[in-house]
Amino acid sequence: MAIFGSARRGKEQRKATRRKVSTSGFIRPDGGFAVRPCTIIDLSDTGVQISIDAPGSVPSTFTFMTSRTAKGRRASVKWRRGSQIGAEFV
Repeated sequence: MAIFGSARRGKEQRKATRRKVSTSGFIRPDGGFAVRPCTIIDLSDTGVQISIDAPGSVPSTFTFMTSRTAKGRRASVKWRRGSQIGAEFV
């Protein structure tokens, strides 16, 4: 039987603890003015997971906002699965 070190599949490798949120949020494409509504699934100091209509039309970088009037944080898409997007704050 071979042993492959201590690496395990599925091990949490996030830099910050995620908090389940399930509330409304918004994204604004870089260089754009219009905002699009999304649902915040979870949030951490380093990133966010959202659910949004037409996720394929979300650019690779955008500004994530918790309200329409919030300044927001720039984010970069790390993955896409169905209507969900995982993004890292940059």
